[in-house]
Amino acid sequence: MPTSRRRQDEATTVARARQGDAAALDELYRRYRDQVYTLCLNLCGNREEAQDLLQETFVRAWRGLPRFAGRCMFSTWVYRIAVNLSRDAARRRRRAPDFVPSARVAHDSPVDDVRAALAGLQHPHRAVLVLRYFQSFSHKEIAECLHWSLSRVKVTLHRAKRAFKDSYLQMNSTKEAQP
Repeated sequence: MPTSRRRQDEATTVARARQGDAAALDELYRRYRDQVYTLCLNLCGNREEAQDLLQETFVRAWRGLPRFAGRCMFSTWVYRIAVNLSRDAARRRRRAPDFVPSARVAHDSPVDDVRAALAGLQHPHRAVLVLRYFQSFSHKEIAECLHWSLSRVKVTLHRAKRAFKDSYLQMNSTKEAQP
């Protein structure tokens, strides 16, 4: 579906949802749940927590729908809610007394290694990498989602790629040194 038509369709569905149309709410949930779940999973690295974050994202979206101004696409707004909730969950985890970063846990597959390397990054780096490479967002879409300038997105993405490479290489060198 062309972007302009998709935007118009989304705007119409959001308008119906704002008027209390349950079918429109359900349509928005079905349309974006898989992408939001994937985003949350890639940000937090845990399936159960990603499912909780998915539910909380849509609960907050429904509650905040009357305040949604429509300056950006609904999808961008929902992704922003998910990124914020994921960041807050990561902060809570770090404060927990039994917190062990998942980058220090042994992993058996390359996907596990990538997720562990991502988990070892600061949240802004992890968020920009996930949005760019897992969600296929353009630089402009990332800027809208994170409320950043385009130049900040580019700089953070550059730094995030370097940090990911360092994390991944360090994790693999540590893994090879283990018996």
